[in-house]
Amino acid sequence: MGMVRYLWLLLLSTTLWAEAIVVAVNPLCPIDRLSQQTILALYLDKRRTLEGHRVVLLNLALDHPLRRLFEEKVLRKSREELERYWLRAHFKGHQPPKVVKSQEAAARFLEKIPYAIGYMEASVAKKHQLKILYRWVP
Repeated sequence: MGMVRYLWLLLLSTTLWAEAIVVAVNPLCPIDRLSQQTILALYLDKRRTLEGHRVVLLNLALDHPLRRLFEEKVLRKSREELERYWLRAHFKGHQPPKVVKSQEAAARFLEKIPYAIGYMEASVAKKHQLKILYRWVP
């Protein structure tokens, strides 16, 4: 029963998400666009810099529904794939993105750090006047 409920909630979270998910940065960051491949490389710690600057990546809390959607639709990885990846990568000295509790916390962090990158709903990025580098629309 638990697995059926989990799958139902997952289906609802991915099909009822009405707003675009964006990858955003501080407006002072000179980068204007990121490809999905670059986002994946950054979020898997395979790439650590953009234009010579070290980036700080933000991830929402593990239980946040937007995180699962971002992982599946933008990174194109399942939670299980990412858990296995980070378990192996940890022993090679790689660190996963910094976790923040909410989209608002991510936006406030991005407002202060020019080379920090995070994902959130488009309305949150707009409210905080962040620069959008990538947009995924359901």
